[in-house]
Amino acid sequence: MIYGLRMPNSPLFSTYRGGENRVTSSMLAVFQRLELSLLERLLGAVAEDSALQLVAFVNQPSGAGPSTPDARISAHFDYWFETKTNLNALTAKQLEAHYENLTAGAEHERLFVVTPDAVRPAVMDSLDDYRVIWFNFRAMSDAIDDVLDENNTFVGEQARFLLRELQKLFAEDGLLDVFDTVVVAARFAWGEYDTLGAYVCQPGRYFRPGLTHMGFYTHGAIQPKVAAILDQRSAPITFDNNTVEALRAGSDIDQRIAETIEASLKGGTRPPGQPYRVFVLSRTPDEGTVELAAPIANTPASGGTFAWTMSQRYTRLAALTKAGVGTTLELKAAGG
Repeated sequence: MIYGLRMPNSPLFSTYRGGENRVTSSMLAVFQRLELSLLERLLGAVAEDSALQLVAFVNQPSGAGPSTPDARISAHFDYWFETKTNLNALTAKQLEAHYENLTAGAEHERLFVVTPDAVRPAVMDSLDDYRVIWFNFRAMSDAIDDVLDENNTFVGEQARFLLRELQKLFAEDGLLDVFDTVVVAARFAWGEYDTLGAYVCQPGRYFRPGLTHMGFYTHGAIQPKVAAILDQRSAPITFDNNTVEALRAGSDIDQRIAETIEASLKGGTRPPGQPYRVFVLSRTPDEGTVELAAPIANTPASGGTFAWTMSQRYTRLAALTKAGVGTTLELKAAGG
């Protein structure tokens, strides 16, 4: 669904077209009621573009010929929005069709793409144009937090109320749960990862889509290495010598899986001939591993000794790496 935002020849936001989409129509309804300076700051924050400008106020502008008026207020922009509320829903065909709404070389035009995905959808790479901008609902919510900081007294009560209600709507529809990291219970898996850069589990085990990283919880803490998920084979892989031989003729990822199977067979850690699910993980920062300042210690709110996870638990990489997060309670407060 695409929404048009045009100035100055039409209302601030056009009404939505197509099927009902309460999230997007509510978002635009809130934007419509914001002061332009606040909307400018909000969109600039999520677009990471401090130069984004909706309205220009100029003293002593140069006019036609000898004309030099005292002041000028001008606005000329054309913003389009494509929103998705499901993961991995954006298609290259749809994106390219929307891109046709932008005029070649027009610096005041933008196509904003908003999705709940944890990372930038790969289909965005099909368009090499700085005017096509992706962000997720979490980034929008974080930007709202920034502009509503208690020190920003210029934001009126009505704007605060509307933006907080919009955040609640995002949360109700599950659009802020951009959990891009899974932390697995790792009594034995931590050592295997540290040696082989892999994680092995039973076939058919479910993991949420959209994961980019894997952490390990053992010895009462989330360990300081958070690995990037380089490959995951949802189809079961049989751990035997025939599989190793077949994988040895394949890609670098296949070689890594072969090494993992060989080590498992030699070490006797798993019965041979059984199927398993394998994740190939980064081993170094060059491959994508994120190294935390220290392990994140488990501090249950009850004061008891319950493990932070008994199997697997989802969190956000941004929360894990946030400054000052050293315990699981602080991780929760950071949005993880």
